[in-house]
Formats: sequence, structure tokens, C-alpha cells
Amino acid sequence: MRKVMFGALLCSLGCAATDSESDSGIGDGDPSNNGGGADAGSNENESVSATLMLLNAMSGAGIAGVTVESPSGESGTTGSDGSVGFTIDAGGTFQFRVRGDSVLDHLVFGPTGSGDFVYPTFVATESLLASVNNSLGTVTASETGIVVVGIDYEDLTPAVGATASIGSMHDSPWVFGSMGASYGDTIPTGGMGAVIFPNVPPGDTSVTVQPPSGSTCSAFPGGGQMPNSPVFMNHVTVVTFHCVRTR
Repeated sequence: MRKVMFGALLCSLGCAATDSESDSGIGDGDPSNNGGGADAGSNENESVSATLMLLNAMSGAGIAGVTVESPSGESGTTGSDGSVGFTIDAGGTFQFRVRGDSVLDHLVFGPTGSGDFVYPTFVATESLLASVNNSLGTVTASETGIVVVGIDYEDLTPAVGATASIGSMHDSPWVFGSMGASYGDTIPTGGMGAVIFPNVPPGDTSVTVQPPSGSTCSAFPGGGQMPNSPVFMNHVTVVTFHCVRTR
């Protein structure tokens, strides 16, 4: 899903908005309390095959032995290539929870759509996050989350010139160029297709992408606008947009 610069740090690469009731538990730090429903709006008679592929952010290799929980609560463990598959409800949205001794807790979120999909995603570790903080002179605040917005073309090359924004408070966003991490909200030339928003308060947030000139972008994999995305304390929320060149 990304054409990677494997030495870059902390890139976790992924239809109407999903609304949540005030007592749903969203933002309390426990994704299992998210009553907003990964399957909200889905057709219980239809399903799709969803494969999550977890990749090492430094080497690009698959990460084995990481636990992934599907929207229905089914658990699986990644194999040697970093992949694990589930059958999930079509329509609505999905949330995959990623947990393991070697990685930060991740929440992979997006609109499900009606077709089978493979969702590769780089995962970050505490050591990678510490390296980025040391490089930029930043601090990760406790009880906040990180939002990673992946933006690339269908051929997995970064959508250079695309700009991301979110609807919540956050510290200055990061991007990764040919020289490593730097502040910015626009995908750089020669870098990675992601914008990272640190220190985001728990809750729901909108995510918006301004496409590069001559392109359109939509939420992956289901298309359309990205539903409001959950942010949990001490988690990395991953959402992805795929872009198409129109000229």
C-alpha cells in the first residue's frame, strides 16, 4: 500500500460519517467500548474477506505473531508474512485492533465497502516513536492518541502534494521526506505517503484530504468520504486514502 522509504520512522499505513452516542464509551481509552459500531449500517446477509498485513516500518518485512482483533471480536495472529484474514460484514465501517509486545497499540479504521480487500499497514514501536521525538524535539503526551493519514495512489506510490487535516486539536503534524522526519501536512517528493498528527485528544475526529492537482482521493477501501474516526489514548489510529489521477 505504500512505496516505502524503509528508513523513515513511525509511518502506519488505510460512506457517510459514523455518529456516536455520548454514552458510547468513545474516547475513554478502551476501543472495546466503542458503541459506534464497526459494523453499523452493514448488511448482516453480506460479508467480505478482509486481510490485514502488518509490516515493519524499518524493513518492510511482515511482522509475525501480532494479535489482531476483527470488528466482530474474533482474534487472529499474523503469520510469517505479517498477514491475517477475517470475514467481516459488508458496508458500514471496520475497526481492527492491533496489539503485540513488539508494537504500539494500533486501531486500523475505514469504510468497509462491498468488495474483498487487502490492507497493508506499517506499524510503529516505542523505539521508533522515541527516535522521532528525539529528532524533532517533541514529546508524546500521555493519554493522547496519534492519527496517521495514509495517502497514496492505487499503484502504492505516495500522492505527492496531497494535504491532510483533522478536526481535532493536535500538535504540529509530521511527514517523512528523503532526509527523515520534518514538520508538515503535505506529502513530500521522495518521501512517504502519510501525514502523522501527534497528541490528539481521545474522541472522534474528522479526517480530510486535499488531493494533488489533477487527482481525486477517497477513503480506502470503501470509497467516498472518510467517516469520523475514533481516537483512543495511547493508540495509533490509522486511516488511508487512495487517489486516482484524472489527468
